[in-house]
Amino acid sequence: MYNQIRTCAFEPDPSRGPWVEQLHVAKFAEQWRIELTDLYALGWRSREAMAGLPVRHLNQVLRAVAPGVLATGRGAAADPSVPWIYTDGEVPAEVVRAAFLTWVMSLRPEPEHQGALDRVLDLISSTAVEWLPVEVDLTSVDLSAAGTALPPRRLYSLLPELVATRLAQRSFRARESDRETRFRVVNRDQGTELVSWPPRSTPFDGGGHFYSVVVRVTCHTVPFAASLRVHVSTGIRRWVAGDRLFLPHRRSATALVDTPSLWGDGATAARTRLSVNSIRYDARQGRVVWGRNSPIGLLGDLDIIGSYPKAEEVVSSPETWLMGREKKAVGLVHSTALETTHAVGTGLMPDERAELDQWVAEGVKPLLRRVPDLVRVPRVRNKPVLLPAAPKTKPEQRERLDWQIEADRRRGLRAALAGEPLHLDVVTIFPESADRILREFARRLGCPEEQVTSEVRQRWTFDGLEVRLAVSSLGDLARKVDVPKSGTPHRPAAVREAHRARRLAAGAAFPRLDAPAIALVELPGGDRFTEPDSDPKSALRLGFADSGRLTQFIRPLPGSDDDVDQRLRSACLDACRQLGAFTSAEPRTRSPLPTGLQYVGLWVVRAAQGRLLVAVRVRPGEEVQQVTAWDDRVKDWVPYRRFLLTSSTAGAPFRIKGGRNAADDRLDVERRIRSILYQCRDRPTLLLVNSGNLRESWPSLLNGSLVKDHLGFTGIHDQRVGAYGEELRVVLLRDRNSREEVPQWYAPTPEGKPAGFASGLWCPGDGQSDNRVFASTADLPRSFPKTPRGLRKLGDDVLSHYGATVSAWNPQYVEITSLCVASADEDSPDSPAEWASVAHQQRFHNEYDPLAQPFPVHLAKKAEEYCLSAEPIDDELE
Repeated sequence: MYNQIRTCAFEPDPSRGPWVEQLHVAKFAEQWRIELTDLYALGWRSREAMAGLPVRHLNQVLRAVAPGVLATGRGAAADPSVPWIYTDGEVPAEVVRAAFLTWVMSLRPEPEHQGALDRVLDLISSTAVEWLPVEVDLTSVDLSAAGTALPPRRLYSLLPELVATRLAQRSFRARESDRETRFRVVNRDQGTELVSWPPRSTPFDGGGHFYSVVVRVTCHTVPFAASLRVHVSTGIRRWVAGDRLFLPHRRSATALVDTPSLWGDGATAARTRLSVNSIRYDARQGRVVWGRNSPIGLLGDLDIIGSYPKAEEVVSSPETWLMGREKKAVGLVHSTALETTHAVGTGLMPDERAELDQWVAEGVKPLLRRVPDLVRVPRVRNKPVLLPAAPKTKPEQRERLDWQIEADRRRGLRAALAGEPLHLDVVTIFPESADRILREFARRLGCPEEQVTSEVRQRWTFDGLEVRLAVSSLGDLARKVDVPKSGTPHRPAAVREAHRARRLAAGAAFPRLDAPAIALVELPGGDRFTEPDSDPKSALRLGFADSGRLTQFIRPLPGSDDDVDQRLRSACLDACRQLGAFTSAEPRTRSPLPTGLQYVGLWVVRAAQGRLLVAVRVRPGEEVQQVTAWDDRVKDWVPYRRFLLTSSTAGAPFRIKGGRNAADDRLDVERRIRSILYQCRDRPTLLLVNSGNLRESWPSLLNGSLVKDHLGFTGIHDQRVGAYGEELRVVLLRDRNSREEVPQWYAPTPEGKPAGFASGLWCPGDGQSDNRVFASTADLPRSFPKTPRGLRKLGDDVLSHYGATVSAWNPQYVEITSLCVASADEDSPDSPAEWASVAHQQRFHNEYDPLAQPFPVHLAKKAEEYCLSAEPIDDELE
């Protein structure tokens, strides 16, 4: 068993002192902003207010062509006090001037605006770019009242850029027999990337499958930690190859472009960057084009000698352009949304991650040091009271285990049904699927086999449960939704009407039920409905909800070459979950938990219609309705299944009001949170909140605003948690959240042995008594195929070529912050580690693979499937 884990995170080395860089900055002149805003507004036709100048496009061009540009400041075009360009030296004036004027001409290229454009060009040409030297301390931060680092805003882009640039100067080679791997810098909205270039390929599966290693560098803070953190995560980027890429309307492909320098000797100048571009299908032109803000769209105007590929040329011959043509190369990033297959597997194995982590650690010395390893939290349990595992070699023991799990599942389902019968519809495309689905559902509940028949209507009664079943065909409801072609006049209204018609047809196909009901529906996945807006799943979910039925979709069974049994099992378990069935796994703690403890998980659903706060309450000790959700319309807790159904009602969960803005939405969400806390005052409550999801709606959850044992709301001073409930505890959760907010990790091993993964609750090894921040890691899913820990993808041997085809699963790391754990009994204070352990143990259940988040938050997030199916109720949303 591993006793420590290592995070791929780095912090300033206090023994070295500050990291200071001598840079140059330029500001976006106020005269430019005024004149260019007026020019850009001339052609504005959208009903939305103009947000500002598209300076991001200009910034991307500067990074692509101007040597020495490190970073650009956000909001520089709106605020003249914000530095616009950071460089490691003065960029030649002709470089910035050429790029700037080319961008200006792209703002309003229409003939009717030529006069205004010429006037603006004359005015701004008289104002030169002014460079000022500046000294930047990359490790200097302010501290919040609670001791959390508050870095200057510029460091979130500048620090990752400098780290990535420093790493790109070195090559990576884990073993002497391997060839060198070199990297190019790619700037992103969140941090900076390094992409190995040129790409690698594997000869397996016919060859022609290309990939690169990608290293992401981002800057973050940790609650109550006085220094900033740099997270370095690694993975695999796959490239589109083959003869041609089909790009449907409304789908775009990311293209990383490698071009020679436009200044100096372009043939020999070192290339250090790839520029981010996009390719999309333009229905009006009837062809694929470069995205509107793609830098390559301006490169041709800047370079009057060189020629640049058209988007059609790239998608027509992806592999040719990936390999390079005319000193230029374009790599189309593979995406499953593009309906292309790829033989290369995702992710890296822990041992290769450890090798890259060591390469990074050496590259950032002595400026940064690795964050100390985490150790197991002493004197706490890592898992709840789970049923013991039974090996397949002991069938009798395994049979007893299955019987116990089925009994627990029936108990949870009885509590959710509260004495009512369950109505189950099995709706299939292929008639032979019905029997298999029925028998799997019966197996999961422990229903006697003799009760399962081939009849289209059945009734099962066993162990206090009554299940009424009906088998039917989905028929024409499975067809794609007929929608107008892209570019058709009034298409949004026609699409909405087509989906409403399918919804009405689905609702009319089944009798209305007021009792607990769910339909297991066989339907192809979204990849089968390639035409935009033709997938009927959302319309079917709404139609079944109109008839009182929840839905669990299953991909067609016949002809599948994947694990059908596993898919069926997961579908049946998810159906029970939607019904609100809960099988508790009692937490194991050193001290008794408060009597009657309930768990409340929060999640905010963001949709075009507005924001919906989902609150799920789990009461393990209740005999009925152990899982409920807060319905703000009736101001009460309702069964989870009922909340899902009402959330599918068109527009019901969202209240659109004229003149609402983001501030209104935040205040509304905070009001609902306070209302929920008030409703929970009657018993001990553990509130579980994903701060990455909620902080935009609840700003007091920002790391810099956190205060131990205090809660804050907009316009209300932070108060001791007891003001919201004497027995209230609050635990914050944070995952990667698409921004690498928590670090990647691995379990180090003695030299010579491959690194691995470990499950448990972890904390810093310094043993601080008031530590509030912990790390939760879980096991690999039982369904995931076992792979050798030492399997490699970046070597040059045959085994590495094979390893490139294997997908690597990296268990989810969840940061757990015990924010409010003050006990009402001051003589017996709570243990932050104990409450972190309780939250951690909520990821483990007998029925499921380890969850990405504690069970109540998992259920709240799952409600998105129904909330996001609800149709807009405001015509302006079209």
